[in-house]
Amino acid sequence: MNLERKHILVVTSVYPETTDANHGAFIREAIVRLQPTITKFTVFAPAYEASKSHVLDGVQVHRFRYCLKKFENLARDGAPTKLQRQPLYIIVAALYILLGTIQLFWVCCKQKPDVLQIHWPFPHGLMALPASILLGIPMIFSFHGAELMLANKFGFVAHVLRWMLPMAKVVTANSSFTRALLSKLYNGEVSIIPYGLTIEAKPPLSRPFGHEPVLLFVGRLDERKGLRYLLEALPLVLAKQTVNLRIVGKGLLEQEIRSQCDALNLNNVVKFLGFVSKEELASEYASCDIFVLPAIVDSKGDTEGLGIVMIEALAHQKPVIASAVGGIVDVIQSGLTGLLVQEKNPLALAEAILTLLVNPNQALEIGRAGLADVQVRFSWARIVPLWQQVFATALNTGLAGKASERVI
Repeated sequence: MNLERKHILVVTSVYPETTDANHGAFIREAIVRLQPTITKFTVFAPAYEASKSHVLDGVQVHRFRYCLKKFENLARDGAPTKLQRQPLYIIVAALYILLGTIQLFWVCCKQKPDVLQIHWPFPHGLMALPASILLGIPMIFSFHGAELMLANKFGFVAHVLRWMLPMAKVVTANSSFTRALLSKLYNGEVSIIPYGLTIEAKPPLSRPFGHEPVLLFVGRLDERKGLRYLLEALPLVLAKQTVNLRIVGKGLLEQEIRSQCDALNLNNVVKFLGFVSKEELASEYASCDIFVLPAIVDSKGDTEGLGIVMIEALAHQKPVIASAVGGIVDVIQSGLTGLLVQEKNPLALAEAILTLLVNPNQALEIGRAGLADVQVRFSWARIVPLWQQVFATALNTGLAGKASERVI
């Protein structure tokens, strides 16, 4: 099917406000890459502390208000974590769904999109149902893993997803791990479409002989990223090798993590960088020696659905050390493009870090193999046609459904 003159409305909980922002950057990048083949994209996403609707890359981004300004940060720092630590946010979540449903229906009435692409179908599938059913707009459900981990823990989420899934024309997952979770709720076809790069990779920086090695962590500072275990591993590494750790990102656990650094006397070797620009992030990847993602399955049952930061690190020819959980195993081939270790195991992390530090040639070979792998499996040249096929399928089935309704 020719996708020109088609209008896709993308519903998501995160989307960048500027070209340099990182929240939801993988969704923005997919839209930018697909724009030449599709006439129009529109994005429907929550406001962040009363932020207004805007245009980015020629795409209209509708920001919907759902609460008082100070509480409009539900999705920014991770909704499951906020709900666990601050039960008051249950009210905010209810308002998010209710007011989001009303405003999404209004946008659909006004914009008349051809397809609704729903990222994180719980809760956004619920929000899109009235528009899909009453206005006859086909839906694509795109799963990222977090909503399915919730379904594992909360029965009502599983029931809602099991009820909604047959209403979607196409279902996608970001990894084989996410697809496996989906198989517990849905026996239909699921297309696996991974994330692609959201930053332009820089060549590795040459380092002077004898430089102090640099470890890099990039991600939200929350429980599932497992940063506490990397900090516990550092004294074991430092007992044999000088090293520095640079942390990019912020989150609800930042103060706890800083306190842990104090307790372990790591303030001289750990640097917190907070949020950085895309240019700065690329420079951090280019200048590090090893990228580490010590992710875990957290107390809510949540973990990495894929892990785009690892793809970015591999694109910079950096060896990756990560936990063998969730969708991470889709990205890292242990011993070839990185080293996988047991989750929540500081000793295993320390041993893996030391292995690469004392074997720089091995680290270099792993980095080269990682780049070659990313250029094949996670290239936009491969990913864009997969999304084109998904949209074409949704449009074809949607048109078939409308035709059968006319016959009846």
